[in-house]
Amino acid sequence: MNLSTATKWRIRLGAAAAVAAVAVLLLVPTPGGGADPDPAGSAGSAGSATLAGLWPDARPMDLPATLPDGTTFTPVAVLDRTAVVVQIADADGSTASLALLDPSDLAHPRPLQQIPIAGGGSFDAVAVEGDQVYWMSSVADDQGGTRGTLLRAGRSGAPVTLTADTGHATFSGSLYDLQVADGRIWWTATRGAYPPTTDLRSVPVGGGEVTVRPLDGTYHLAAWPWAGSDGIGGEPVRQLNLVTGERRTIAQPLGEELFCGVAWCRSVVRAADSAVVTLRRPDGTGTTGRINADGEVPLFVDVAALDRFEFLAAPISTRAATASERLALFDLKTGRRAALAVSTAEGLAGTWLWWATGDNETMTWHLLDLATLR
Repeated sequence: MNLSTATKWRIRLGAAAAVAAVAVLLLVPTPGGGADPDPAGSAGSAGSATLAGLWPDARPMDLPATLPDGTTFTPVAVLDRTAVVVQIADADGSTASLALLDPSDLAHPRPLQQIPIAGGGSFDAVAVEGDQVYWMSSVADDQGGTRGTLLRAGRSGAPVTLTADTGHATFSGSLYDLQVADGRIWWTATRGAYPPTTDLRSVPVGGGEVTVRPLDGTYHLAAWPWAGSDGIGGEPVRQLNLVTGERRTIAQPLGEELFCGVAWCRSVVRAADSAVVTLRRPDGTGTTGRINADGEVPLFVDVAALDRFEFLAAPISTRAATASERLALFDLKTGRRAALAVSTAEGLAGTWLWWATGDNETMTWHLLDLATLR
């Protein structure tokens, strides 16, 4: 079985959601030396090592965010160290482009698609599998809405449209919004709100007829072959194995915000003067101590990248033009923390993490393959 990686950069670009969430916490005093609700351990406000200190062989790939022609780009996925999928902010401001960028030849990105951004045009999700890039884009229609298209491209050759029959595709900002498995590319779409129903949609990777499978409830894709529903308003988290039909129901304790992937659940408990982040297995075992320092909140929607790494952010500045935050990594395998950087934007796709430092002409992207952190 071949599995893909995917990202939804429209949500994570700039980590705006993370900054806003942390900003709320900073309106009240941090717990300081208060007691840790879980005496098994606490991140505290200090004690983080550096990335190089824990993994001397870690080698982030550094790319200036401004291309030679003066346009700027954001990474959205990585095939390998020679091919990065990027979104380029075109010079005229009315269009955006998706392209393949060779880090050794920044002057010649290979265009994949250019779309108008007026009326809600966007690149919604991207997945990579082998040498292939799959993506879904939306452009304004003549009814005041948008229409979606799913496309595929290799390292060379013209892009191919796989389907325009995307339904009302849904995107949660997850790595798994769009993914390749069993020779097909999969996504979810909203069928109806009353009662809530989700369409599981897929099409062969080579193109063809779209198949649609209704799911009762509101689901989003998790690591294949699982789909999950969020525990909103105290409701339990529900997970469904799309191949075997196995179901999981994970209770959400009173006072907790619970987010679950296939391997780990993240619990956030907010009080008048603090937030405490812990993780545990979906069956309730393996609970960690507190992993966040004062003022930190989880950075990404997905829980435990590679079933191992949690990323945390605490703001330094929340002004729109210069929003920045201090990033940290928590390693569930070893229980160690690493301070990463002061960043102005972040992203995560497959095994790759990236963050930006500097601003304007000095802005630089740093791309790290998490699979190299042994």
